[in-house]
Amino acid sequence: MKKLSIIGLVVFLAVALCSCKDESGEFVEQLYTNAQKEAAIRDCLKASADTATAHLFVTDGFYGKAAYRIDFSPVLFSLFDTLDNHGYSALCDSLILQANRMAESCGSPVKSVLKSAIDSLSITGYDALLGGGDDAVTRYFELYKYRSLRSALLSPISIRMGLSNVNATWNEMVQKYMQYSSVPLNFDIQNYIVEKVLDAVLAEMKAEEYLIRTDPDHRIASMDLFEDY
Repeated sequence: MKKLSIIGLVVFLAVALCSCKDESGEFVEQLYTNAQKEAAIRDCLKASADTATAHLFVTDGFYGKAAYRIDFSPVLFSLFDTLDNHGYSALCDSLILQANRMAESCGSPVKSVLKSAIDSLSITGYDALLGGGDDAVTRYFELYKYRSLRSALLSPISIRMGLSNVNATWNEMVQKYMQYSSVPLNFDIQNYIVEKVLDAVLAEMKAEEYLIRTDPDHRIASMDLFEDY
C-alpha cells in the first residue's frame, strides 16, 4: 500500500508539472542572462542586415523586383505624363533604370552604415523584443535608427547619383518639363532615393528576422534562444 502511494504521488507530480504552462514567460526569461539576450538580438540584426544587402545590392536587386524598384512616376505623375506626351518617354525610362542600377551599386556604404548603427544601438526590453512579433527586433532598430541611417546614407548615395548620371538625367527632365508647364516641381530626388533604398533594406531585414525566429537553419548559436520565446 505504501509503495502504491509513492507511485501515485510521483504520477500526480509528473502530471501537475506537465500541465503547468509558463503563461507569464517568467521561466524562460530567467533561463538566459541579459548579456546572452543582447547578443542574440544584436546578432539577429547583423544576420538580417547581411542577408538584406546580399539580396538587394546585386544586378536587378532593385530594378528586377517590383516591390523595391525605384519608380518616380507615381509621385511625379504630372512630370512623367507631360514628358511622355511630348516624346520623351525614353528619357523617363532612363531615369528609372539609372536610379535602380545606382541603388544596386550602393552595397559597400550601406553595409558600413548598417554595421555602425547596429553596433551603436542601445538595447533595452530584451524579453519584449525576443518574444515580440515576427519582426520586433528590426522594428525596434528602425524606430531608433531610421533618421540617423537616412542621414548617413545621403552623402554616399548622392555621390553615386552624380557618377551614374542620375542627376544629369533628372536635370534634363526638369528643364524639358518646364518648357511645357508652368507648374513648379517641389521634389527632393536624393532624399526620395535614399528612403527607397533604406526602406527596401529594412523590409528585407524583417523578412530574414522572421526566418531566424522560425527556421533553425537561419540561426547561429547565439540566436538559439529565440526557440524558447
